Amino acid sequence: MKRDDDAPSKSQIKREMHALRALGERICDLSPEQRGELPLGEQLRAALVEFDRLRAREARRRHLSFIGKLMREQDLDAVRAGLERLDAASAVHARELHALESWRDRLIEDDSQLAAFIDRYPQADRPHLRHLVRASRSEAERTGERRRYRELFRALREAVATSGRPAEPPD
Repeated sequence: MKRDDDAPSKSQIKREMHALRALGERICDLSPEQRGELPLGEQLRAALVEFDRLRAREARRRHLSFIGKLMREQDLDAVRAGLERLDAASAVHARELHALESWRDRLIEDDSQLAAFIDRYPQADRPHLRHLVRASRSEAERTGERRRYRELFRALREAVATSGRPAEPPD
């Protein structure tokens, strides 16, 4: 039996199949809202819903292979581009959370940092932030609780969101 030189080898076909299955697995790891942002066919969407319903490990493994098979019919470039957008969005989100955490910690350590935050985000409610900084500082010293600490984070996040600017870490 003579093999056509233009046809992919059996190993190449298996590598492609495994790559499609891995791509399908990445999609399965997304939330339903994130999946909704991807350009997927109806049959694949139904298979993803079914995958979420399955609990047995072997059933999930077999279903992942089926999802990999369905991936052959998708516009893979568009799906990969959508996944990259989601990854970039989550990376930006993580950077902003870290910046807000850094601001919160600096504000609790040093009262002068409040002026720097207000300079950067002038629409922030200065008296409310000052109150939350002092309350979280005293709460941590007295009881070790972190309720005001979380309130301060939410207030900082709200101030940054209303500014329309991305959260930037303190200098």
